[in-house]
Amino acid sequence: MKGAERAFEYVTKLEPEYANGWVNIARARIQEGNIDAAKPVLEKALALNPDLASAHYFRGLAFKADGQYPEAFDEFSKAATEYPRDRVVRNQMGRMLFLQRKYLEAVAELEKTLAVDPEDLEAHYNLMLCYRGLNNDEMASREEKLYLRFKADESSRAITGPFKLTHPDDNNEAQPVHEHVSVVLETVADSRQNAEGSNPRAKYSRQYAEDSRQKAKNSRPYVGGGKQQSARENLALGAVP
Repeated sequence: MKGAERAFEYVTKLEPEYANGWVNIARARIQEGNIDAAKPVLEKALALNPDLASAHYFRGLAFKADGQYPEAFDEFSKAATEYPRDRVVRNQMGRMLFLQRKYLEAVAELEKTLAVDPEDLEAHYNLMLCYRGLNNDEMASREEKLYLRFKADESSRAITGPFKLTHPDDNNEAQPVHEHVSVVLETVADSRQNAEGSNPRAKYSRQYAEDSRQKAKNSRPYVGGGKQQSARENLALGAVP
């Protein structure tokens, strides 16, 4: 992360008014656990752009790391104002409420996450904890079952692992986030050339038609069957000059 931090610091030197550059410095420092050093950088970003959602989000993470849950919730709420359907932000808000033992409010917030993604694993886990805090065993059991249902099956990896090791393409497709390698597409000229090369009859047919048109153009009219006809007309009738 030190390399990333230096890169972002260089960005802020080139463009000091770029608020996201300061946010990225803070993000690297939070990842390292250097919360105290991240806070003043986030203040700098918010001074440049008070409505920057990412700055509020990472400031919320800094407050969360220090155990300042009400302050963290306020920062996440500001981020949610800009991105109300962001699952990560909603889950953080629900988590902050849970840590303050505001279970009913936390449930309402986490339900907003499930309205976006009904299979969100973190939301189901925190809902399970909230319902346990409310002594609602029935709903807690329900959320636990949903959590286990959507949770990655570790035992299946032991079964599919050897196959994926020998089939890298299938292994790539099985990853939640993966890429497809780009390939060079044929140009129209290449496609036409390949088609002609694979179909000799079509190639000679076109050449024959071109030769026939050229002969018809250069031929003079002549008399055939008691009637003057052009070479083109005789060619169409199958006559031989």
